[in-house]
Amino acid sequence: MNDLSEIYQRIAPELMKIVEERYLLLTHISYAHPVGRRMLAMLSKLSERVVRSHVEIMKDNGLIEFTQQGMILSKEGEELLPILSASLHELNKISELEQNICNALQLDRVIISSSGQERETILKDLGYRASKVLQEIIKPGQIMAVSGGSTMAAVAEALPTKNLPITIIPARGGIGERVEYQANVISSVIAEKFHGTYKMLHLPDGLSEASLRILTEMEPQIKEILMLSKQTNIMMFGIGEAMHMAEQRHISLEQRQKLKEEHAVGESLGQYCAIDGRIVYATNNVGISLSHIETIDHVVAVAGGKHKARAIIGVMRACKKGTLIIDESAAEEIAKLLSIL
Repeated sequence: MNDLSEIYQRIAPELMKIVEERYLLLTHISYAHPVGRRMLAMLSKLSERVVRSHVEIMKDNGLIEFTQQGMILSKEGEELLPILSASLHELNKISELEQNICNALQLDRVIISSSGQERETILKDLGYRASKVLQEIIKPGQIMAVSGGSTMAAVAEALPTKNLPITIIPARGGIGERVEYQANVISSVIAEKFHGTYKMLHLPDGLSEASLRILTEMEPQIKEILMLSKQTNIMMFGIGEAMHMAEQRHISLEQRQKLKEEHAVGESLGQYCAIDGRIVYATNNVGISLSHIETIDHVVAVAGGKHKARAIIGVMRACKKGTLIIDESAAEEIAKLLSIL
């Protein structure tokens, strides 16, 4: 059912509001029949103009009948009402789950997309949802920071082309991923979509503090990124499983063992978190970290898959703010882990 609602949202975002209003009117007609337009407007708390428009269409579609005493449901309307009720109930369960997770993790907003069956489908749905959120909040002249990863690449791909002059920066230095998944490349793709500008940060994780200090002092490009990161208006990042990301970043076997001992479950922006939100290890790098997020106006985290549920909980507890966009399978597993189903 969530798949269907997402299709409606893409084709006609106003459709769900119309369906909910007409369901409300059908319900009141069922309870209070026969009923006139003015009374129906009072019961539904909709304007008489809106009620008139809806009931005329429902009459033409054979769902209600007009009598001298007022409106009543037709036979077809009586048959449709329980089906429509069940459908909207399923949709509302998604909304309820979003709110429960939002409350449990103390976030600003949670959005659940369709799970689908294939990883590619999940990424596309997450990318679409995140792109919609980004378009809602971003304004000309702002600075946006983005992390790397396949999910962020899906967001960049889903964005429409429009004239929105902004500056995109990579949140952190690059790591050993596929080129198209690196933050530098994703920044350039988003900038191209928006006809904006982007900055690149060629700096791998794992450098010593002394090396980082020397590079930061000597390289104007790094200084510029650090200055822009302090002015960032929007931060969008993905979430990875701790041990998988430790392997990708070629962290030493000794440190990986420590991550296991500290029960690290998730990683984002170079920081490894336990499920209670404790940051148990941070890689040496420059850019934005989870501890900097509290100063950024809009924070958006995007992740999918049941296997990432613990990672998502740990990272978002460390984050303590923002919008979380996840798929159904991740949401259901998170709810189980948090015991909020």
